[in-house]
Amino acid sequence: MIAQNYTHVDTVVDKYPTSFQSIEDFAKRIEKDFTTDGDKVRAAYYWIANHVQYDYKSLRTGRNSYPRIKIKDFKNQEDYEYKYFKQYASHVLNQKKAVCEGYSQLLFYTCEYLNIEAKVISGNAYTSIDDVGKIPRNTDHAWNAVYFNDKWNLIDATWSTGNEEDKPNYVDFTDVYFDISPEKLILSHFPKDPKWQLLKVKKSKKDFYNQPNTFTKFLEVDATLDSKIKGVIRAKTNSYITLRFKRIDTTKKYYYAFVRDQYSKPVAIEKDGKMYVAKIPFKGIKKDRLEFYAGNDAMVEFRIIPTR
Repeated sequence: MIAQNYTHVDTVVDKYPTSFQSIEDFAKRIEKDFTTDGDKVRAAYYWIANHVQYDYKSLRTGRNSYPRIKIKDFKNQEDYEYKYFKQYASHVLNQKKAVCEGYSQLLFYTCEYLNIEAKVISGNAYTSIDDVGKIPRNTDHAWNAVYFNDKWNLIDATWSTGNEEDKPNYVDFTDVYFDISPEKLILSHFPKDPKWQLLKVKKSKKDFYNQPNTFTKFLEVDATLDSKIKGVIRAKTNSYITLRFKRIDTTKKYYYAFVRDQYSKPVAIEKDGKMYVAKIPFKGIKKDRLEFYAGNDAMVEFRIIPTR
């Protein structure tokens, strides 16, 4: 499937003001400029990902700097949560900083004003090989499913920003998490409700946390690992670790590094039948971490356990 090109939408949204008075005003501007649901959702997502900064302070402290939300008039718990998160999303728009819940709620309520069906998906994000094999009890991430082009589409505005804690107002936008395929998102996102995997064959939480940890670059280069390769690799000392890919861009340069390496080292990609293979020399005698790079960017990482 060829990804849809949204350059025409992004170009228009680049001229939008850096702030809006309300979610309704934001949605009205989008409705004025675009006609299809896909373009409207893209416009909302693109503006949010490029103007809302990730709130690292809130992540560390568990507290945000928004005004206290008080809901006095509500019919039931569902009505209370609806009104609470609507105010919460308004604070995100006004202050332009949030954690994942804020990004996803703002996109949800913007879609509601646009009369586009959307959901906030709660679940878990897999971000470090240190978590391989560890199944958390609580959810720790939120993203969206939005209905357009006659199907549900998965979107993570938070992971699209490319914000960094030590770089205020820095944005390294990537749209790889806009309408990302379910097969790719399940590498890093596990929804609490399995139906939002949007996969014909659902993945268990155990299998999810036994995967290698993939980074954004892995998605950008459209790589696919052999499904037999897990997050933990047992390798003989003074032998090779063999990484097998179903698909990988052979025009790029690839490198690897173990945790104690000062510099990464180049590795060749060779064709082996229908697979592409990278053979990495391993001399370690202690547990290690292996990172595989495309250029300067980490693609995927593994935990290595030496055997004799």
